[in-house]
Amino acid sequence: MFMSYKLQIASYIRCPLLSIRYALRVTRYIFKSLIFKFLNLLLLFCFSASQPCSAQTKFGHVDYGEIMKNMHGIDSIQTVITKYYEDLQDVADQMIKELKEKEAAFEKLATGSNTSQAVLKIRQDELLSLYRRFQEFQQSAERDFNDKKLELLEPFQNKLLDTIKKVAKANNYNYVFDITTVLFFNPNDDLTEKVKAELRIK
Repeated sequence: MFMSYKLQIASYIRCPLLSIRYALRVTRYIFKSLIFKFLNLLLLFCFSASQPCSAQTKFGHVDYGEIMKNMHGIDSIQTVITKYYEDLQDVADQMIKELKEKEAAFEKLATGSNTSQAVLKIRQDELLSLYRRFQEFQQSAERDFNDKKLELLEPFQNKLLDTIKKVAKANNYNYVFDITTVLFFNPNDDLTEKVKAELRIK
């Protein structure tokens, strides 16, 4: 009689904050990444085929992730991001603990022979209300975490993009791609080290 709520809660409270949504996002990202790589390769092929032999169109690439993780000051930002996530996770863990305790108390009441249906209904409503609050917290926590990460990383991303543009212009490159989106590339057109040098990254 009171088992339907358990199917909702039991599968959820054992999962850490954002884990389900994160897994789905990773799956979608991998799929989109493969499609993006294919489209990039097709674009390069089509564009190159449309250019006259005398054209000096140059395509370069950089290891965006490699540069980003080595930028000066990024370590401290990653520490802040990690701490921000851990704080959210702590709150989620506390809510999960409370959910489990209330669920155990409810099950004890439900199996008792002297508990009225009215009392069971009240306790069930309390448990479902807590579950809904946990869902709402998870959704808002995900938004807050993504917004905070974007806020902290945006200055580094802007600086890196500006530097890539500067290096590309100085070396007469018309297009620069991230290496993770290109299926084939010429190592001679790798601008990663030039960008790192401009950013004074060793």
